[in-house]
Amino acid sequence: MSHKPSRLFAFVARRPRLILALALLLSVLSVVYTKHSMKFLTGRDDLMPKTAPFQVDYRAYRQEFGDQEEIVVVIESDDAEKTARCGDAIFERLNREKGVFREVFYPGGLPFFRKNGLLFMPVEEIRALRHTLTMAAPVLKDLAAAPSVQTLFTSLTRQIDDYLAHPDPEKLQSLTFMLTTLDKGFKSFDGKSSGLSMDSFLKGSADGKPGTLENAGKQQVITVLPVKEKGNFVPGEKAIKAVRAAMDEVLKKPEHKGVTAGLTGVPVLEYEEMATSQHDIEIATALSLSLTVILLLFAFRGLLNVIAAMVSLIVGICLSFGFATLTIGHLNILSMVFAIMLIGLGIEYGIQVVLRYQEERASGSEEMQAIETGLSANIRSIVMAAATVALAFATFALTDFKGIAELGIIAAGGVMICVVSTFTVLPAMLILLKPFRKKTRRATPETLQSSDHPLMRLLFGHPRTVTVVTALLSLACIYPTLKTRFDYNLMNLQARGLQSVQYAYKLMASKENSGYFAVVTARDRQEAEQLTQRLEKLPAVDHVVSLLALVPDQQPAKLAELKALQQVMADVKPVPYQENLQVMELPTVFENFRDRVAKLEQVLKSGQAAEAKPVGAFLVTLDGFFKSLESEKDRNALGMLREFQGSMFAALPDKLAMMKESLQASEVREEDVPQQLKQRFVGKSGVYMLQVAPKKEIFEHEPLAEFVAQVKQVAPHATGEPIQVFGSLTILRDSYLKAFCYAFIGIAVILLINFKSVRFALIGALPLVSGLLLMVGGMWLAGVRFNSANIIVLPLILGVGIDSAIYIINRYRQGSESPARVAVSSAGIGVFLNALTILFSFGALMVARHQGVFSIGAVMSFGMLASVAVFLVFLPALLQLWGKR
Repeated sequence: MSHKPSRLFAFVARRPRLILALALLLSVLSVVYTKHSMKFLTGRDDLMPKTAPFQVDYRAYRQEFGDQEEIVVVIESDDAEKTARCGDAIFERLNREKGVFREVFYPGGLPFFRKNGLLFMPVEEIRALRHTLTMAAPVLKDLAAAPSVQTLFTSLTRQIDDYLAHPDPEKLQSLTFMLTTLDKGFKSFDGKSSGLSMDSFLKGSADGKPGTLENAGKQQVITVLPVKEKGNFVPGEKAIKAVRAAMDEVLKKPEHKGVTAGLTGVPVLEYEEMATSQHDIEIATALSLSLTVILLLFAFRGLLNVIAAMVSLIVGICLSFGFATLTIGHLNILSMVFAIMLIGLGIEYGIQVVLRYQEERASGSEEMQAIETGLSANIRSIVMAAATVALAFATFALTDFKGIAELGIIAAGGVMICVVSTFTVLPAMLILLKPFRKKTRRATPETLQSSDHPLMRLLFGHPRTVTVVTALLSLACIYPTLKTRFDYNLMNLQARGLQSVQYAYKLMASKENSGYFAVVTARDRQEAEQLTQRLEKLPAVDHVVSLLALVPDQQPAKLAELKALQQVMADVKPVPYQENLQVMELPTVFENFRDRVAKLEQVLKSGQAAEAKPVGAFLVTLDGFFKSLESEKDRNALGMLREFQGSMFAALPDKLAMMKESLQASEVREEDVPQQLKQRFVGKSGVYMLQVAPKKEIFEHEPLAEFVAQVKQVAPHATGEPIQVFGSLTILRDSYLKAFCYAFIGIAVILLINFKSVRFALIGALPLVSGLLLMVGGMWLAGVRFNSANIIVLPLILGVGIDSAIYIINRYRQGSESPARVAVSSAGIGVFLNALTILFSFGALMVARHQGVFSIGAVMSFGMLASVAVFLVFLPALLQLWGKR
C-alpha cells in the first residue's frame, strides 16, 4: 500500500467527527446561500451566445419595437358573433386589471376592423357574398320582419309556388341554395338545437362549401404584454395567471356557452414548460433518491453502509449547489437536471469504496484496515474515473451555447466535489458507525466466484463468440445511427395535452391570426412594398402583414360591390326576436311546405334538371325531421321546436344588423389606420415591420429550414420566433456534437495516461464505441429521437462508460485475477451497481409529463443498459483475448 493513501486515511481517522461536522455545516450554509442567491433563467435568449448573428438581429428588432413576447388569448366558436361577444367580454375584463399588463390589444374589437372588415376580404369573396344574399334576400326579408320557423316555411312555400307558376333559372338557383342550406341544419338537429347557423344564409356560398367570409371571425385573438417581475422563476407568471383567471371567469357565463378559449404565446409556453419540468424533476429527484437507497440496501446488505454512502452523497450535492451559486449564480432549463445527474454519478465513487471495504471484511481484515483498503485501493481509479466525467462535462464550456457551457462548469465542479466528499465524509461516516456494527462477518458467496457456475460459463466461457456477436450487433447499429435525426420541434418537448401547445398549432393553421411569423424590417414605405412583393412570391410564404396591408387593395371595386349589397339588403329590416310559436297553425304550415317541395322535385325530375337530386335529398331529410317531431308529439315536440327556432333565429336580428352595418364601409387611407395599430408596425426610428407568415406548419425541421432559408435570401437580417428557434437549435445541436468530440479526444488522452498502454486504451475504448452504437440502435427501434433536451446525455455516457473501463481494467492489471473473476469482484459489481443507480436516477425522469425530461431518462436508460452489457461481458472477453498483462 502506498504512503500517500495512508496519510489521507490517517488524517480522516484522527478527526472523523470534525470532518463530518464541518461537512454538515458547509452543506447547510450552501443550501441557505443557494436559496437566497440562486436565480433562474427561463428565456431561451439567455442561453444563446450574444454574438450569434440571429441574436444580433433579434436585439436590433427588440431595440426598435420593444419586447413583443405576448400572452395570446385564442377565442373560438362556430358563430362569429358569439366569438366576438366573448372576445369583447374578455377584453373588457382584462382592462380592469391594474399593474399586471403593459398592453392589452384586441384587433377584432377595434371599430376600424368592425366597420371596414369586408374591405380586407378578396373582391371575389365579396362578389360571392352579393350573390348569396341576393338569393337569400326574399326569405331574409320575411325572417327579419318575423323571425320564426313558421315564417321560414311559409316564405319558402310561397317562393316554390312562384317558381312553379313562373319557372326561372335564377329563382331555381335561389331555391336550391336555400333548401341545400336547410338540409345541413336539419341533418344535424339533435333534438336540442339546430346545427344550422344563419351565417350559412348570410355568408355561405352557392356550392355549399364554407368560404373565407363564413369562417372569418370564428377565431378571435387578444394579445397581452405582461409586466415581467424580475427575480421571479417565470417573470410573466403573475400576468399569465391573471389572464387565465379572467378568461375562465368570462367563459363560465351562460351567454358564452359554446365558446372555447385558451392561452398560448412564448411566455405561456415557457411558463408551462418550466412549471411542468420543475414539478417533474422534483418528483424524479425524490424517486431517484428512494430507488438509490433501495438499491444500496440490497447491494450493501445493511443499513449502516447505506447511511454512510447517502450522507456522503447528500453533502456532495449540497456543496455542489453552493458551488453552482458561487460560480454561475443561476440555473437554466438545462442545468436544472444537474442534481439528478449527481445522484447517479456521485454515488458511483461511494459504491466502489464500500464494496471493496465489504470485500476486505469478508476476507478477514479488521474494520479500520478494511476501510483504509476500500479507500486507498480505489483512489487512482476514482480520480481517473471522475476526471473523465468532469472532462466530459468541462468540454461543454468550450461550446458556443451558454446554456450547456454553464451546465458543464456546474456538473464538472459537482463531480469533483462528490469525489472529495467520498474521500473524506464517507470514511469518516464508516469509522463513526463502527461501534454500531454487528461483530459477525459475512463470507462472500462462492457461487459466482466459481468458474464452473453455469452463469459464469455462459457469460465468460466463450470470449470469441461474445466478441463476434457484439461486433455484428454493433455493425448492424451503424445503419440506424446514420439514419437517426435531430428533432427540432420544440412542441414535442412539452407535456402532452398542454393547452398552450394545442392553441399554438391552431394559430399556426390559421390564415387569419397566424401567430408564428418571421419579422423583416424596411427603411421606408417603398422598400416595404418591394420586400412584400418579393416575399409573397416565395413558395414557403403564405402572406405578409404590415402597415401597407392595413390599407385594403382594390377598394373601388369592393366599395361598388358593397353599395350594390346595400340595395339588396335595403328591404331587410330586422325586428327584435320574440318566441311566437303558433302551435295550432304549424301542422298546416309543415304539410304545405312538404307538399310544395315534393311537387318541386317531381317537376325537376320530369324535366331531368340537375337540381332534382339536391331537392330530393332535402325532402328525405325533411321527412326525417318531421318524423322526429311526430315521435315526440306527446312529450317534447313543442320543446324541440322552441329549441330549434331559438337556436336559428334568436340571434338573427343582431346578425342582420351587424351585416348591414358592415356594408357601410368607406374608403380607407393610411391616415385612417388607428395609432394603436400603426405603432405595432412602425418602429421608433420609423422603420416598417413586415410579419411574414409561413405557408406550411413550421414546427418540424424540414419546412422550418425551407422557410428560414427562403426568407433569409430576400432579407438576410430577418428575425422573429421561427428564425430564433432555428438558429438556437442549430447552435445547440452543433455545440453538443462538438462537446462530444472534445470529450472523446480528452477521454482517449486520459486512458493513455491511466493505462500507459495503447493496447489497453483501445481495449477500454472499443466497448464504449460498441455501447454507443447499441444505444442508438435501441433508440431507433423504440422510435426515440435526439432532441434539444436529451442530447445532453451523449458526452455524459462517454464519461460514465469509460469509468467502467477504468475500474475493471485497473483491477485486472493490479492483481492476478482472471477477467471473469474481476467482472464479479467488487470492481465489476460496483460497475453493475453504478449503472443501475444511474439507470434509476435518470430512469426516474421517465415519470415526467414533460416529454423533453422524459426523453432524457429514456436515452440515458438505453445508454446504461448498453453499457452494462458491453462492460461486464464484452470487456472481459476482450481482456481474455488480448489483455496480456
